[in-house]
Amino acid sequence: MPMKQSKAEIAKKQKVVEDKTFGPKNKSKSKNVQKYVQSLQQNVVPKPDPSKLAAKKNKEEEKAREKELNDLFKIAVVQPKVPFDN
Repeated sequence: MPMKQSKAEIAKKQKVVEDKTFGPKNKSKSKNVQKYVQSLQQNVVPKPDPSKLAAKKNKEEEKAREKELNDLFKIAVVQPKVPFDN
C-alpha cells in the first residue's frame, strides 16, 4: 500500500512538473510532447484508492435509496392552524 502524501509534497511535485513541461507544452503540440506531459502529471497525482471509491459509491446509493423511500412514504403535510378573527 503506498504511503500517503502530504499536500505540501504534492504541491512541490506539481511545481516540478509545471517547470519541466512549461517549454514543451507551450511550443509544440505533437503527440510525443503530449504523452510526455501526461506521464509527468500522472506520476505526481496520487491514484485514488479503489476501496474508498467503492465505499463512496455505496454510500451515495444508500442515500439515494433512503431519499426515495422517504419520498414514497412521506407523511402528509399538516396545515398550520390559523387563529379565528372576528
